Amino acid sequence: MSHGPWKRMIIQERADQLYYLVTDSDPSARVARTGQSLLIPALLVLLCSCSARDHAIAEREGNRIRAEKVAVVDRFRREQLVDPDAAVSHRESTPMEIDVPETLDLSTALTIATRYSRSYQSQRESLFLSALSLGLTRRDFLRPVFNSTASFTASDGSDRDYQDVAALSIGGSLMLFTGGSLAINANSSLNTSDDPLADLQTANTSASLSFSQPLLRGAGHDLAFESLTQAERSLLYRARDFELYRQDFVIQITEKYFGLISQQKKLTNTRENIDGQRFAWEQAKALFRLGRGNSLDVFRAEQALLEAQNSGLDAEQIFSLSIDRFKIDLGLPTSVEFVIQDKFPDVTPFEMDLDGAVEAALHNRLDLRTTRDQLEDAERGLNIASNSLLPSLALSLGYTAAADPEFRFSDLNIDDSDDYSVGLVMEIPLDRKSQINNFRSAEISLDRAHRELDRQRDEVILEVRDSLRTLKQRKDQIELGVKKIQSVTFSVEKAEIDQVRGTGTNRDVVEATNSLTAAKNDQLDRIVAHEIQLLRLQKQLGLLFVNEDGLVAE
Repeated sequence: MSHGPWKRMIIQERADQLYYLVTDSDPSARVARTGQSLLIPALLVLLCSCSARDHAIAEREGNRIRAEKVAVVDRFRREQLVDPDAAVSHRESTPMEIDVPETLDLSTALTIATRYSRSYQSQRESLFLSALSLGLTRRDFLRPVFNSTASFTASDGSDRDYQDVAALSIGGSLMLFTGGSLAINANSSLNTSDDPLADLQTANTSASLSFSQPLLRGAGHDLAFESLTQAERSLLYRARDFELYRQDFVIQITEKYFGLISQQKKLTNTRENIDGQRFAWEQAKALFRLGRGNSLDVFRAEQALLEAQNSGLDAEQIFSLSIDRFKIDLGLPTSVEFVIQDKFPDVTPFEMDLDGAVEAALHNRLDLRTTRDQLEDAERGLNIASNSLLPSLALSLGYTAAADPEFRFSDLNIDDSDDYSVGLVMEIPLDRKSQINNFRSAEISLDRAHRELDRQRDEVILEVRDSLRTLKQRKDQIELGVKKIQSVTFSVEKAEIDQVRGTGTNRDVVEATNSLTAAKNDQLDRIVAHEIQLLRLQKQLGLLFVNEDGLVAE
């Protein structure tokens, strides 16, 4: 496509404009048009230069501030780092105030965790702060709220005489059960002046009493005290949540404690496996010397021993890390030393009817009761939204008494003047868009609350059914695990005898020994899972009780 015609048209148009400017007979007009033609390019140049200058200013400031903070980091790394090889006496130490026994059992662990766990203390403090907030709300609704102020103001100047005013104001208000409010106020002041045209001292006092009562919108105890009602119920919900947290906390600490015992037992099994693999290696070497084995069996036995030793090192590292994490969960410093009591839990027998368990859970569960109460909250919210559709109609009564100014307070007479007032104010609801939207929102909230209650009921039933099935599964697996351990033990004995007789290989001994260690470890996990699942079921049924020391009540 050729651009020749377009270029010629643009050149011709610019030539015409230049000719018009030059040949214009009015010089002022030429100057004005020239100024207009140059104004826009000048503004563009100015804006571009401002943008470039602002960019440079921001760049310099950002680099300067960044350099300040980088210098702080560098100074710390150059001057305040601690050398790992420094003497222990030069390091800061925190005094240990928690009495921890040398051998830690489950009851002691739960008690320590309840007292010192950071997360537990935070939850307890949150509930306490909510209780303080409710106390303030109760004060506002159930008791008179008083306030008072005292002031002193002095003024003087070259064009005025000295004057000071001392004032005292006391007032109070009370929320009435009808939804109305009652307020009382008293004011006194003492004015002193050096003005020869004014009184040397003037005392004033007044008192007022007012009453206001809504008659339509917001009338009645339930509507007026809704904020207090919801605050009371919200704290009840927080108390239930805290109780559920305490139950979860006990289950969590118990599970970790049993897990430590399980790891400790597994570590013992691993060490026994190392001893067994070492015996198998020595046996393979002896048989090789007697000509009843081959070098491959010796190498295989040595490799099995090395793998067992490596597994032992991993198990020790994992156990040490788990101990340190458990200390943090208890709220203890990692420098505390204790030994986990080597008492593995027994399998607790348990039988329960499914229908009875479901019925108990639907009645006892605290979270389900909270959901039911929240449904009632939604119903109250709908009633409040329905009441807000009414017009506002309020009755107001007032009385004021004042004394005429006197020289002293003792000369004042509060009955010098009094005023009465009666008022009735009604709103004309020309625009109710907000109230209508709130009413519809309250209807939807109520429908959601119904659905949430149905959903949570189904979830409770599902949890109980699943827990009972899981407990039966754990029980059956534990019984099978006992049989498997017995079978694998016989296999180890048989493999060792066959190897001595020359009818078996060292591989059979290694595999049987490893299988026995794995079977024992799996059985430990099953027992722990069974006991923890039993605690979870008791919580799901609402039958898990935890005392103040964090122990499960029998």
